[in-house]
Amino acid sequence: LFTVVLLALSLLACTAEATPRPNTVAAPAKPRVDSPTKAPLSPVPNLANATRPPRSTASILSSSDEPTRPPQINTVGRSNPDYLTAAPDRDLYQLAAELIPGVSPGFPRVVTPTPPEFETGRIDTFWLLDLPTLKMYQSDFELRLITPHAYWYVQEGRSIKQNDLEASASAFEGDIYPRVTKVLGTEWSPGVDNDPHLNILNARLEAIGGYFTSGDEYPKTVFPFSNQREIIYLDTSVSSVGSPGYNRTLAHELQHAIHWNEDPSDETWINEGLSELAVTVAGYGQNLVGRFLGGPPTSLVNWPLSLQGAGAHYGASSLFMHYLYEHYATPTGLRPLLADPKDGIEGIDSYLAASDFEVTFRDIFGDWVVANLLDEDEGKYAHPSLDARTRVRNIVDYYSDFDSEIPQYAVEYIELQSLPGPMRLSFQGKTETPLLPVDPGTNGCWWSNSGDSINSTLTRALDLRELSSATLKYELWYSLEELWDYAYLEVSTDGGQTWSILDAPHTSEENPVGNSYGKGYTGESGGWIQESVNLDAYAGQEVLLRFQYITDDVVNGAGLCLRHIAISGGPLTLTDGWEANGFILINNHVPQDYIVQVVEVARSNQVRVMPLDAANSGEIVVDAPQDLDRLIVAVAALAPKTLQPAAYTITVAPVE
Repeated sequence: LFTVVLLALSLLACTAEATPRPNTVAAPAKPRVDSPTKAPLSPVPNLANATRPPRSTASILSSSDEPTRPPQINTVGRSNPDYLTAAPDRDLYQLAAELIPGVSPGFPRVVTPTPPEFETGRIDTFWLLDLPTLKMYQSDFELRLITPHAYWYVQEGRSIKQNDLEASASAFEGDIYPRVTKVLGTEWSPGVDNDPHLNILNARLEAIGGYFTSGDEYPKTVFPFSNQREIIYLDTSVSSVGSPGYNRTLAHELQHAIHWNEDPSDETWINEGLSELAVTVAGYGQNLVGRFLGGPPTSLVNWPLSLQGAGAHYGASSLFMHYLYEHYATPTGLRPLLADPKDGIEGIDSYLAASDFEVTFRDIFGDWVVANLLDEDEGKYAHPSLDARTRVRNIVDYYSDFDSEIPQYAVEYIELQSLPGPMRLSFQGKTETPLLPVDPGTNGCWWSNSGDSINSTLTRALDLRELSSATLKYELWYSLEELWDYAYLEVSTDGGQTWSILDAPHTSEENPVGNSYGKGYTGESGGWIQESVNLDAYAGQEVLLRFQYITDDVVNGAGLCLRHIAISGGPLTLTDGWEANGFILINNHVPQDYIVQVVEVARSNQVRVMPLDAANSGEIVVDAPQDLDRLIVAVAALAPKTLQPAAYTITVAPVE
């Protein structure tokens, strides 16, 4: 068994024409949506009222002053307000010491004690990823140009004019780097190689416009494919060097290098959204939000595993981060957001509180939903630098029920037309949604949690001293990012300092990009499966048993769940005694939250928030819809962690 280390290989970017993960189909480019009539995005917005929520030009009418209900989730058999907390962040240095034979804690993190001195003309060999075949390979590059912040390499055999390289280098040093770092922070410098220069590799890459991999930020001890430098990879066959498209990708990837340094465990949707914001801040406009605005309901938070057709997700994240930046940036831009160690929605809430904004992510999400519809000239329903009006895909022109289901953290718009008033709009949602698409059984199952860059463990002591033979049996279900994220069964005989990975019938030894430490679960189980693992080698001993789930930087599946864990050969049923660090015993139900807003478009727009009771039921009466230009209901679903859709019904009826 050839054991290698987990790679945080984060193909964290794509151009509008290419997407960054396996099995991806590039979507055609959409027209730009940035408008020449709107002001360009400034590096740091003018924030005259930075500590107060922006005021809207539309009035907000609500029949309830009660605060929004916070999510309340129960574990199996007991109430726990901390249920579904985030999983621990992974530490690749710790994992290397625990899981790679011969690696001891405390090895150097900087590989070059003396800063290197490079001159143009040198040839260096680098590892690259062939995305379609999912293989790592090596290629030679010549150092063609040195600027204050970057080494500019060209792959041997690529024909790139020196003046084109110098043009992009000038744009990078003069505009891209200073603007993006001012708003978002800086990359690791001098970094793993003790050199303050980024390395920009110009190559022919297959099926991708460019990428950044955090694997390069680690010594080869941690990841054998590491180039041990801060690197941005750019495909010169997608956009020629010196072109705006090339510079866009460069700005996008620069943010990923910054983000890894500032908050390496952040969630994909925030990371990608900020990379697209970086493109705009650098001065290259925005061309992805149209894919979101013109498509079906798309989750802002939950991204597909393969990123096939992920253009709408890029557009959603881009539009949300533009909105957050334009309405809720600090005088130092969004640097405090990246510097906050909390991730995802929790990180945004922490940033808002620390910056004295008296709103939460939920508040902003609700306003953003309406801004995407109205895009007023100013106020919180405006996109100041973008033309961003969504396409309404659902029309109701007679009294009826409208039944639908939408992804979590997505919105659906329903326009009511040709209906005389007064009318009653009633809403009925679900109070709970399944966490996983399987039944865990009466006693629940141990769920691994989910997220990017996490390390979840479920550990317990096993006393096998009275046994001469032992077999571990368990059932599991899993949905993991195939060949990028892995789960393992492990045993430790030294109190947890090091761990041996055990082979199981459904584990895989495939490891094309170096993310796996050994035989692990990856991909889809297709349902509950039964496992039986021989522990005879540990009979007569006291050992530690551990299940472990480790993810890389980019996108993640629903995770895995374990149940019916037992030892045959003795009277030991493993129902208790577990130490869970990231794993959670679940009953497979999470509370379903909705935001329902009735948007009355007229000379003076009005937005009414429909109050919902504990059963997620509510209604609003519209007195004279015939006097409105448009009447639209916006329904958003918000349930934590689950990838399962939220169902609801809207009933349109006359007032009797």
